[in-house]
Amino acid sequence: MAINVTNTSAADPLSRHQILSWVNESLQSNYVKIEELCTGAAYCQFMDMLFPGTLSMKKVKFTSKLEHEYIQNFKLLQAAFTKMQVDQVSVVLSFCDCLLSD
Repeated sequence: MAINVTNTSAADPLSRHQILSWVNESLQSNYVKIEELCTGAAYCQFMDMLFPGTLSMKKVKFTSKLEHEYIQNFKLLQAAFTKMQVDQVSVVLSFCDCLLSD
């Protein structure tokens, strides 16, 4: 069973640059804009990194440009959450909007 972890330090929120730096360093990737994370591929990579074998990375669409491909990635992610008994699963379409506030 997975345990949800949240950032409790609301006094010092992370900037887009800090988030991208952490993601790129962790995944050894080269994301340039935070909006590139809306495909869901990076989240699938994190899930596979944390819980190997919980989802099939072969099914993840890394070069997705269309919303239905994003949704497919997030459905894979949700299935992995269910498999790991994560009790709070985010709504797929809210991620697909790719809207982040500063």
